[in-house]
This record gives sequence, structure tokens and C-alpha cells, in this order.
Amino acid sequence: MAFSALEKALAVAVGIDLAVPGTNRKVALAIAKQIPRVSPPVARGALGVGRAALGAGATLARRNPVAATGLGALALQRAGVFDPVEEAIQMEVERRTQDIMAPIELARQPVVQRAAVRVAKRKVSKYSKAVKAGMAAVKKSKFGGKPGKISNAKSAFKTVNLVASAVNKGKKVSAKGIRGTVARAVKRILK
Repeated sequence: MAFSALEKALAVAVGIDLAVPGTNRKVALAIAKQIPRVSPPVARGALGVGRAALGAGATLARRNPVAATGLGALALQRAGVFDPVEEAIQMEVERRTQDIMAPIELARQPVVQRAAVRVAKRKVSKYSKAVKAGMAAVKKSKFGGKPGKISNAKSAFKTVNLVASAVNKGKKVSAKGIRGTVARAVKRILK
């Protein structure tokens, strides 16, 4: 996590060790500018330095309360104050994850997968079989294009449906051309 120069200076003022890679002269200068009262008491001893650092920390907190709050929260987190809350959150996340994953794990079991495969296929109607046979007959014939190809599939399908419907209803159908070819193929299925 990268900290800005001000954050590092505030961290030093509050007493948090942020010795991370990237600490350089710029950070040192920022610290020197932000904490002008720290250097004179150094000669008087550690007590004066501590008081000056607290005063400088308070000054910095007044100037930038957001950064001070963030650094305070970081110090509390490192001290372990939030550990019980984090553990409770982690346990709740794990519980909810298990609740969500339970049906998925059940579906992955081999017994359930074998049962899912046994879904009954839908029965193809006689009419659909007749239309399929009619289209195959048109494709083999010289009508509707070269043998093996249908030049206009939409009109061929229309004709096959009309003829299959007429044969299914018992109507008379032409015995010549494309209609005769389709009628012969469809009559085998729609007896």
C-alpha cells in the first residue's frame, strides 16, 4: 500500500511505523515542514520530543482530519482492536458461502446427475416426420433446384407444408411435379 508524503508524516507524528519502501528525501522534507516544533526540544531530552510530537500530531490532525482519522484507524487495526469484528464477519461470510454452495454441491453428486440425464425426450409428431420426409424428397428430386440442393428453401418448405397438410386432411393432391414428389414421401408416414 502506497502512502502519500503527508500520510507518512502524520504516521511518524502519531508514532506509527510506516517504514515501507518509497521513504525518501521528499518524505523527510515533508516531515520537517509539518513538524517545526520537534527539533528544538530534542536537546532537552526525550520528554520534550514526546510532547512536541504530540503537539505536532494535534496540529496535523487539525489541518487534515481525514488523514489523521485514517492513521488512527490504521493504528487501531494494527493494535488488534478490530480482530473480533473481523472474525465475526469472516465467520458470517463462510456460513453464507456454505449455504449458497450446498445446493451446487448436491447437484454435482453423481446420483443427481444420472437422474437429471433421464429427462424424457419429447415425442416427434407424425406431421413433423412427414414434413422432414417431404423436404428430403424435394432435396433428392430435380424439383426446387439441382438434385442434392434446394435453391429456395423457404418456398420449398411452404410447398411441403401445404402438401403434408392436404394429405393429412385427406384432400386430393397433384401427382406431378414437386407436389407429387412430396405427396408420395408424405403418404408413407401419414397413412
